[in-house]
Amino acid sequence: DLAPDQSLSPQLLDTLNVLPWHELGYKGSGVKIAVFDIEWFGAEISANVTAENTHDCFAHQSCAPRIDPTNIRFENEQGRHGIACAEVVQKIAPEAELHLVRVGNRTTLENAVEWAIREDIDIISMSLSFFNESFYDGTGPNSDQIFKLHNADILMVTSAGNYARQHVRDPFYDPDWNGWHNFDHGTEYMPIYYSEGSHRMNILWDEFERCGTTDLDAYVWSPSGELVGRGFSEHEIGSNRCHPGERFQVTTTESGWHYLQLYRHRGGSVDIDIMARGGTVYFKEPTASIVDPGNHPYAFTVGAANINDYFDGSTEPFSSHGAPGMFKPDIVGPDSLSTHTYGGWGFYGTSASTPAVAGMIAVIMSRYPEKSPYWASDFLKRSAVNPVLSQDGHSNEMGAGYARLPSTDRGCGGNALFLLPLLGIFRRKAMPKPSRIGYSNS
Repeated sequence: DLAPDQSLSPQLLDTLNVLPWHELGYKGSGVKIAVFDIEWFGAEISANVTAENTHDCFAHQSCAPRIDPTNIRFENEQGRHGIACAEVVQKIAPEAELHLVRVGNRTTLENAVEWAIREDIDIISMSLSFFNESFYDGTGPNSDQIFKLHNADILMVTSAGNYARQHVRDPFYDPDWNGWHNFDHGTEYMPIYYSEGSHRMNILWDEFERCGTTDLDAYVWSPSGELVGRGFSEHEIGSNRCHPGERFQVTTTESGWHYLQLYRHRGGSVDIDIMARGGTVYFKEPTASIVDPGNHPYAFTVGAANINDYFDGSTEPFSSHGAPGMFKPDIVGPDSLSTHTYGGWGFYGTSASTPAVAGMIAVIMSRYPEKSPYWASDFLKRSAVNPVLSQDGHSNEMGAGYARLPSTDRGCGGNALFLLPLLGIFRRKAMPKPSRIGYSNS
C-alpha cells in the first residue's frame, strides 16, 4: 500500500521546512500531480489512490486502462520504485490529486504526455532516464515532449540521474593511427569496475545531424581477458535507421576491473559520450553526466543530497552533474528517505529527491493557486540554500542549491513566503522557445 503518514520519517518534513506550510493549510490542495514510472509491481496500490487514478500507457495509447500491479509484462518492471515515488509526493503534498502512470519508453512517454495534457495535469514527477536518443544536449525526440508540456503549462520535474561515477566524455584521439581510441588518461583502455552480473553500456558520438560519417566498435574485456561485451552495429550513411552510438550488455562472471576499448572503422574527430551503467569508471568525469530529458531547459531537473547531512555543501557522489553552459541540474533535493516501500533510509538517488521537490512545488502552488507551476519552481529556486555559488549563481553539481521551503514568518524577519510574489509573475508562456538548446561541439 502507499505509505501511511507515519511510515515516512518526520525528518523529511522538518528538513524541507514543510510543516509550517502544512500548519497554515498549504498541503497541495487543488494541484494535480502525475508520477510517471515503470515499476508499479510487487505491491498493492493503496486505497488512498483510487483505481481511476492509475493509468497504463503500455496497455493502450490513451492510457485509459488501469494499472494491474499483478500483471508484469516485462522484466524491467519488477519492483516498487513508482510506489515509493508516490509515497514521497503524498507525504509532502497530501491534499494534491495524485495520478500513477505506467511509462517506460519513448512511445509510452508520448502517450503519457498526451494524456497529461488532456487531463490538465499541473506537475509530473518522473524519476526515469532515457539514453542514446540525443547527445544529451536538450535536443532529440524527448525534447519534443517537453516542449508539448511547456506549451500546455505542465511542469516536468525529472531526475538528474545517478551517473556521475559511470561517465566519461572524450574527443576521439588516435595519435599513432592504429584505429584505437586513446582515452584522456593516456591509454587505449578505460578501466571500469564491474561486479559479477549483467550491465548496460551506452556509447554515443556527436553525429546526430550527419549520422554514418563515423563508425566505432566497442569491446569490453574481463580481468582474465575474456570478451564480455561488444558493440558492432553498422552505421550506414543516409540510412533511416542510422544511429551514432552503440548500446549492449556487459555480462561477466568476475568482479573487478574490466577494460573498454573503442576502434574506429571510419570517420574523423568526434566527441564520444560513454555511460558504463552499473559500473564505476576509474577516471570518471561527472561533468555532462545528465541524460534525457534532464538537459531540457523546460524540465526541472533534480540532483540528490543525503538528508542526514543535508546543507553540508555536497551532493551524493553518484548524483549527475550538468555540462558547462547548460545550467543543470536546477536544484538539489534529499535522498536516503524512509518510506513504507523501501524501509528506513532505504530510498536513495535522484529518484527519491525528484518526488520530494515535486511535492514542494505543489505545496507552493496551493498557497498561490493563480500562479503557473513554472513560477512555483522558480520560487523554490530563489528560496534554495546554497553555500557554494558560482559567479552566475548556479552550480553544475548543485544547481541553485538545496531545495527548502522558505519561512512562513509574516514579520519583518520573514523571507520569501509573502515577499517573493512581489517580484513579479514568472509566466512560462512568455519564455522564448529556442531552436537548438545546449552547447555546440563544433
